[in-house]
Amino acid sequence: DARVDDFLGITRCAGGTAVTAVRRDVSDSTLLDEVHAHEEVHRRQAEQFPSCEAFLASITTARRIIEVELPAYCAQWKLAVARGADSAVTRREYAWRIAAQSGAMENRLSVAQRFEHECR
Repeated sequence: DARVDDFLGITRCAGGTAVTAVRRDVSDSTLLDEVHAHEEVHRRQAEQFPSCEAFLASITTARRIIEVELPAYCAQWKLAVARGADSAVTRREYAWRIAAQSGAMENRLSVAQRFEHECR
């Protein structure tokens, strides 16, 4: 199980509802906004399932992790770029994170290509 200390923020199920926890040391308001945008995507994704637990249970493969994380990092990327982050560098960094989280670092280039194609 992922813990909030493992990531800047994490969305998990509590009483059948998707809830977000953010690491205590994330106090910079800019970063905090990005984390909230990322996790909001996960909460919306969970709402598409019969239950939050069903959503989490659906995340069992590297491909599924990529499918879940790509739109969440896209939301975060949009905020970062709007605030002046380098578009290409940030996209590549997030694509690498997605590949690492999925355990599919060998697919990092295809994840980066998907990110560029799907996140605008």
